Parts: sequence; structure tokens; C-alpha cells
Amino acid sequence: METTYKYRVLYADTDAMGVVYYGNYLRIYEAARGDFLHKVGMPFSKMAAELNIVCPVVNAEINYHKPAVLDEEITVKTSIVSLRGARMVFLQQIFNADGVLLNDIKVTVAFVDMEKRRPVKYPDEFEQVILV
Repeated sequence: METTYKYRVLYADTDAMGVVYYGNYLRIYEAARGDFLHKVGMPFSKMAAELNIVCPVVNAEINYHKPAVLDEEITVKTSIVSLRGARMVFLQQIFNADGVLLNDIKVTVAFVDMEKRRPVKYPDEFEQVILV
């Protein structure tokens, strides 16, 4: 499954050169992952409240191709490429309005029991909504 998330680049996102500051892409990607999980019915808040699970980022590999600029509308495409054991891997890409790839990232998150603070296998109900 793949979702799309629209975002307009804010002044606060940019650096002195008028392009998105490299670290701010991580925040945009985080928002898009949250949106993905809402769309599949398994938001972070539900995992925490009902399953006692949180999903911290344990690895991020990001590639910068072209800059996004102030007031530009960008589209973030998000999909899950792997769901195994206590880990889930997202592939995310940012495109401009012309469909040009600006940035991409592979993010690995771990499923962690909130009380024990130990990795746990992903919940069965999670697999049912994610791998549709």
C-alpha cells in the first residue's frame, strides 16, 4: 500500500539560501509516516493506548537529489517495504509538482513494549491493516 501526503514548504523550513534545511526533511517524513498510519487505521496513538507499543526510529538512510524551495507544494509518497519481527521499514519519496524526485529515505522503526522498553514482534492486527 502507498499513501500520499501533501505539504507546502514554510519559511521556517528553509535556510539562508531559501531551500529546505536538510534536517527539516526528517520532520516532514515523520508527519507523512503518521499520516500513513492514520490512513490504514493504526495511528501511533492507537498503538500506544491499545497495544502498549511505540515505534522509535532506529535507522534512517536519506538521499538528497534536488532542493525543495519556499512555498513549493511537495508530495510525500510512503509505503512499507518490510515488516519482520520487531522491525518495519518504510520507503518514502518527496516529489515536486512536476513529479521530479527531490529526496528519498528508507526508515526503519522498531516495535517496542512501552513498559518493558524491549523490542516486541509486531501485533497480528497490524499486519492485517498494513499489508493490504
